[in-house]
Amino acid sequence: MSKPSITRQVVDLQAQAERLIRTKGNMPEIEAFSQYNEEIKAYLFKYIDDDFVLNYIKTIPSLDIETIEIKSGILTAIISLFSGGSASAYHERHKIEEALEQIKEISNKYASCEMMIRNCFDN
Repeated sequence: MSKPSITRQVVDLQAQAERLIRTKGNMPEIEAFSQYNEEIKAYLFKYIDDDFVLNYIKTIPSLDIETIEIKSGILTAIISLFSGGSASAYHERHKIEEALEQIKEISNKYASCEMMIRNCFDN
């Protein structure tokens, strides 16, 4: 990423987040979003010197799909039986829904600091 295009990348990440949330996404798309988020954060940490902006960027969460907890138990089994699906399909859908909540938070964080990022690279 070049310095002038980073703000465009941040805007693109927000657009991807909105699309994922609107379409309910799938795991490969969510994993790609997660990687893109990490790449943008790494770039920002490398090229931004302003401590205030860096401290804000540190509040942007990482999306680690593997750490999303799936609540299981008797209720999960009953729901999956009555919905006609398997427990694994129910778990994946729940994981996607949890990831989408985190994606919304990530997008909101970028929206809040977009102008700060833009100002850092206008110099």
